[in-house]
Amino acid sequence: MPIRPLKRKRTPASHWIVALTLLLLPMAVGLFFYLPRYYSFTAPGDIVSVRDIGVKGSVHFVYVREGIARNRYEKYALVRSFPDAEFTRVDASAEDAYGDLLDVEQDMKNDTIKHAVDSAAELSAKPSTPDQRESRLQSLIGQTAQYYGDSIGLMLGIGLYEESHGLDFSRDGQYTIAGTGTLEADRTVGSVGAIRDKLRTAEAEGADFFFVPKDEANFPYIGPSNEEEARRTAEELHLRLHVVPVSTLQEALACLKTIP
Repeated sequence: MPIRPLKRKRTPASHWIVALTLLLLPMAVGLFFYLPRYYSFTAPGDIVSVRDIGVKGSVHFVYVREGIARNRYEKYALVRSFPDAEFTRVDASAEDAYGDLLDVEQDMKNDTIKHAVDSAAELSAKPSTPDQRESRLQSLIGQTAQYYGDSIGLMLGIGLYEESHGLDFSRDGQYTIAGTGTLEADRTVGSVGAIRDKLRTAEAEGADFFFVPKDEANFPYIGPSNEEEARRTAEELHLRLHVVPVSTLQEALACLKTIP
């Protein structure tokens, strides 16, 4: 008796659709999360005592977190780490531009540190030699290597002044004093970026006073000046700390000497 061949059952089209969907789903998810899509971000960071960089002072400088996320996954990871981060959609060129900016800011930071060292030396009752200034400059450049940007200048100048005069503007820890701003060759306080996040950081860390550049009359960029942005942020977020705009190192020192 001849054996009749078995008839194979046809797989329903719906099964093929399910299989194809299961195959393509991970690919679609991967494309969604890893397809290049660039965002710049800023987020609150921390306040750092000048003592952490080898200066015998009581004041603090502020750094924030900034950078570029290259896709949705990196953005998601950043949001998980820094829930208060704020993102702006940018194009691919922003990544290279950010890298170039870090290189420029390194040189600018070294300059503002030099101005702070020179300013403190000029205001000190104990004259220092050029060799001593250079040695201190190189030490501070090394101590601040992990921080980028030149906004350390003003607070470093204040801290070095405290050190050279044996002062404590915090009144033995009664006040937390923080701030931001460059220190220029003529001892004026220059404008910086990320004022909003720096204020948020200082408030979260319990700062009582926050120094910002007094630059409303001469802000060199488009948009609100540091002074204006600080005032708006303090009002909008109902900050407890006192915003203190200053135009020079001497003005900042004069304000600090009036604290009871």
